[in-house]
Amino acid sequence: MRSDHLVSDSKIEEFISQMLQKGPRLSDYYQQPSTKSDILCTKGYSHEFNQPNCDRCDRERVVTRSVRRFPGPEIHYGLIASGDTVMRSSSSNTASYFEDVLCFEMEAAGLMTEYSCLVIRGISDYADSHKNDKWQCYAAATAAACTKELLSYLQPNENVSAAAASSFPLTRDDRPVLNKTSHFSGSGIQHTGAGTFSVGGDVNIG
Repeated sequence: MRSDHLVSDSKIEEFISQMLQKGPRLSDYYQQPSTKSDILCTKGYSHEFNQPNCDRCDRERVVTRSVRRFPGPEIHYGLIASGDTVMRSSSSNTASYFEDVLCFEMEAAGLMTEYSCLVIRGISDYADSHKNDKWQCYAAATAAACTKELLSYLQPNENVSAAAASSFPLTRDDRPVLNKTSHFSGSGIQHTGAGTFSVGGDVNIG
């Protein structure tokens, strides 16, 4: 999938568009927000105290960024840091602490130590004091669409039934080996509201 996206766009926007066409009411939640709300401030500049948005933040401290050559969601591959605390740091040293980390999340904290899994996250803010909720639902939609596209690359040849899935947790040696292929049956999608899309053994994405 990563190689394909070097020469063609991902299907994220296509899948989100299909979802909104099937359920127009969802556009109130999962439509891409205006880029005017996508504000990145300089390191060390804290959000104006007790303000719901950045309307009163110093515009001189807003980072000017060039327009991307190819619009639309971008898929990044790398490390995701998990923790039990919301990141709202404005420290200029924060980036140096986590220079190899793409994003921070809470909901999957500790999950990968118990299960062999792949975490797909939709990034909704810059983990600073200017954090807001405007992009969270759209981020969840992009993560779901990315997951759907990834699953299209898998050729199912090993069934994991709902009964088997309900028997977890298993010991590390007892868990079924799902090398490059898997089959998902049933239904069940978890959207935590924070840009998370979790896929389990009983999920069907159609």
